[in-house]
Amino acid sequence: MGVNRALWLYAFLVAAITLGSWAVYWHTGDALTRPVFAASNQYKDLTLYAAKTARLHGGAEILGSTYPPFNYPAPAAFVYKAFLYSLPGHQLFPYFAFLTICMMAFCIVVWRAAGPPRRCRWPLAVALATTAVGYPLFYCAYLANIEIVVWALTAIGLCFLLKKKYLAAGLLIGLAVSVKPFVFLFLLLLVRQRRYKEAAAGAATACMTILIALTVLNPNPVKAYQFLRPSLKVYVDQYVRNIRPIDEQRFIHSPLDAAKSVSEIIKAHGLHPHQSVVLIEHWIAEPDGWPAARHLAKWYPLFVAISLVALLVAFYKLPLLNQLTALGVAVTMFPPEAGDYTLLHLYVPFAALLIFLVREGAAKIPAGSMVALFVIYAFLFAPLTPLMIYAGDAKLLFLIALLVVTARTPMQSTSWADSIP
Repeated sequence: MGVNRALWLYAFLVAAITLGSWAVYWHTGDALTRPVFAASNQYKDLTLYAAKTARLHGGAEILGSTYPPFNYPAPAAFVYKAFLYSLPGHQLFPYFAFLTICMMAFCIVVWRAAGPPRRCRWPLAVALATTAVGYPLFYCAYLANIEIVVWALTAIGLCFLLKKKYLAAGLLIGLAVSVKPFVFLFLLLLVRQRRYKEAAAGAATACMTILIALTVLNPNPVKAYQFLRPSLKVYVDQYVRNIRPIDEQRFIHSPLDAAKSVSEIIKAHGLHPHQSVVLIEHWIAEPDGWPAARHLAKWYPLFVAISLVALLVAFYKLPLLNQLTALGVAVTMFPPEAGDYTLLHLYVPFAALLIFLVREGAAKIPAGSMVALFVIYAFLFAPLTPLMIYAGDAKLLFLIALLVVTARTPMQSTSWADSIP
């Protein structure tokens, strides 16, 4: 199969799965199959923090107390404030303006970088369009989640890295790390290129940004951190060391979430999504949370550490596109509470794959691998909610499949900095 047909297949699958998922919901009316949260949760990831971020100078105690728990590093509070107070009375406009600009810029950059020949223009345009309005972005926009800011910073940083602008890459990724830490894994691309100073500059940028934010929240940054800790503990106890509410389970895909799901299936004696709703609500209410969830959370850091070592060993000698994809998958699935908005971090690896295939042709990789990659990305970029509370587990399986296919398909490119020291 040629690149054109593969692009058309990808676009068709994304559209078909998305429309099919909505059709199932419209036909059944079952809330567990709704491709997004209930309408009462719309935009809440942003608006819930309006009161807590109204006054950040010296406001660490307010930020770290009361509902909702603030579970981000300190700089995230300033991201919320930038959106919520840049246009008083129009809280959502700055957010959606930023999101729209990011996705338009993403499509333009990919189009220009690919420089598609005439025969590829339509399939590439349709593939980009279906991706830009696809499930991860729609899900993120529906909640007004700030993952879009983290993605934008890392995406620009990765573009600089591919253009051999290593210092700019490190600084931008470092800024993203200060808001959501797991994107620090992208700094490993600099380390692999032996750009140790630039990687260190990224890590220093993250540390300095967090320190400055803490100092603004309280003149004593240590005291500011102490004020924020109780809120983080509440979040960890409610979500990491316990089971998430039933409606949220459909949209999380970390290995820890999957392990909890397996435990639930065993305890419920099979796959019974509707019956499990009642059981899970009972388990959540147990004193100190569900014991199985606490034990799994206790061992999860060790699991992540071992998995990362295995990942680095498996991809160490592979081309840059393979490494970028592997780290994108790691950033997407290894946070202990990996919501589907983290799938945004697969956009840059996917874009790099498009550029690679359009510019250099399908002959660079086996046809079967190319089709497999596009099919996997299609399932990742479309809602799988007909599977109800097991939709997130299905996403994890596709993420693992993406790792396996990428590990078995070296994609040596001449399109960017693909030299391995």
